[in-house]
Amino acid sequence: MNQKGLIYSFVAKGTVVLAEHTSYSGNFSTIAVQCLQKLPSNSSKYTYSCDGHTFNFLP
Repeated sequence: MNQKGLIYSFVAKGTVVLAEHTSYSGNFSTIAVQCLQKLPSNSSKYTYSCDGHTFNFLP
């Protein structure tokens, strides 16, 4: 398995992305906002997988 490491990072308040960074092209920002809207309010960690990528959220 080929692992690229961290390819996208962002900081958000609520569902608003305040800052983000990636060196790759893709729809990372769109998926991040969709995931933010679905985050459970009582969770301390949330993981979402899409198109072979894993997104980890720490609220």
